Amino acid sequence: MISAYINYPNPRITIHANGGCSTIQQQHKQAQRKVVLSLGTLSSELERFSGKFYKFGADQSTNDMWLTVDLSDATFERAVVEYVRKLLASHYAPFARVNINEHCA
Repeated sequence: MISAYINYPNPRITIHANGGCSTIQQQHKQAQRKVVLSLGTLSSELERFSGKFYKFGADQSTNDMWLTVDLSDATFERAVVEYVRKLLASHYAPFARVNINEHCA
């Protein structure tokens, strides 16, 4: 299982492979948006990203999001985060140039 932090409009995506990483706790805010991608939710959540259900903007309620990706395969989980980035890039140009970084691997 990995966690991925998505930030906008200063676009960045960071994967955290260690669930005990202190950075994960530091970046959570009240009313933090969280999306869980698991075998049971993957299709519907990817459809939501594709259909621009999740909005991103400069205000506090839409400027970031945490993804929890639990697909029992680390390579597949990272590929799903990259696919989410591509879906976001189709709606939000700044995500097109984002490199996904890893922290606390």
